[in-house]
Amino acid sequence: MHSSVQASQLKLMIMKDAAVLFVCLALAILRPGVEAVSPPYLLDPQCAKEVHVQVVNGQDASILNNPWMAQIIEGGSFICGGSLISPRYVLTAAHCRGKTNQGLKVRLGDYNIGTQFDCTNEGCIPRPKDYAVDRTFVHRSFVEYHNYDLALLRLNTAVPYGVHIRPVCLLMGGNSNWRWNLLQTIPSFNVTGWGRTATTKVSFPLQQAELQHYDNSHCIRSFGRQLDHTHICAGQPYSFTCNGDSGGPLTAKAPAVAGNHIVLFGLVSYGFNQCNGPSVFTNVLPYTNWILWHINRYP
Repeated sequence: MHSSVQASQLKLMIMKDAAVLFVCLALAILRPGVEAVSPPYLLDPQCAKEVHVQVVNGQDASILNNPWMAQIIEGGSFICGGSLISPRYVLTAAHCRGKTNQGLKVRLGDYNIGTQFDCTNEGCIPRPKDYAVDRTFVHRSFVEYHNYDLALLRLNTAVPYGVHIRPVCLLMGGNSNWRWNLLQTIPSFNVTGWGRTATTKVSFPLQQAELQHYDNSHCIRSFGRQLDHTHICAGQPYSFTCNGDSGGPLTAKAPAVAGNHIVLFGLVSYGFNQCNGPSVFTNVLPYTNWILWHINRYP
């Protein structure tokens, strides 16, 4: 009888310990800013894969290769780029946020902002769709362009995926060391946007360019500002990011962990006003817990 009581007490203690462990793990996953250690995974398994090799160096992008591209529109004017990351969320730069959500919308599925119907020699895509923004989440530590330059825009309804609208892949999980080491394996990125070119203020077809991954010290020398692991420095002698590209995506493939999926690594934050030299991007990898917390808290 005594051994039976001891066994019951031991079983109860194990159950309590397991419950405490479960709560601790849940808090680590759900609270923003808490390091979540789990195997790497994709935020949305339906995220985009590479269609074919992209054209680089400031040329027109493939009509089907960047289905996550978003235009942030305020008061009828295109103000920034962004990236669809899930059915209801677009990620952009914090300095792109609107004064209020009223009149703020996101346009998805567009390619040439100067035409009503988009067609190339690759074919035609359906017309773009506009979605109202009902909530905006800006990182509470954001100060101008220097740090924490990212924001989440929640759309008023879920976006149905199609050939011309699909989220970019966001790598979740892992720890800070894993994320930093992964970033160091990426030699170059693609940047896309409708921003200023050498001849016009806004380029009508979506543009893309390949940028070399520089050590952060390169941008520190260029801008005289301190950078850390939350920044990415990239550039090319003849390919630049300019006004209008702010908040747009910096992407690359990471075959070892994501196969042929296209992974979002950064957001255009700031560069030279004259549109030359390197640019500084917000590194999204350190903020994946912050992103996940808001998506789960406000689905």
